[in-house]
Amino acid sequence: MTDYYELAKLADQILGIADEDMEKLSEIIEDLEPKVRDELIDSDFFNAYQVFYYYFRVEPEEIVKDRLMLEPATSVKTGIHIDDYDILEMYFALKENKPEIILSDGDVEIKRFSGGKAYTDAVNFVKNESFL
Repeated sequence: MTDYYELAKLADQILGIADEDMEKLSEIIEDLEPKVRDELIDSDFFNAYQVFYYYFRVEPEEIVKDRLMLEPATSVKTGIHIDDYDILEMYFALKENKPEIILSDGDVEIKRFSGGKAYTDAVNFVKNESFL
């Protein structure tokens, strides 16, 4: 495990270099040693939006972005409610360092998407009203 202060310094350097450019931030994170990358993603040095963008490389709707920016990256481990579509709730989570989008009716999981296209696949799914 990387020393907390070293990890904080690294995160600060990365955020300083990226300067709010999400694509640049994602490229820097991608180039890190996997162990260090996983520690940073699982820390509060980043917010959930930065983690979301790193995995999916897409800009979500503004409300989703705002919700994610308010959550620390560590919240992704347990899942973050990011949006609602009609009767479905959408959650962003990480399972074994793999991104997932989970759709639920509030009580029961309806569908789970995994991998780099999980968000776009989930959005496409909910926009197809045949699931209702």
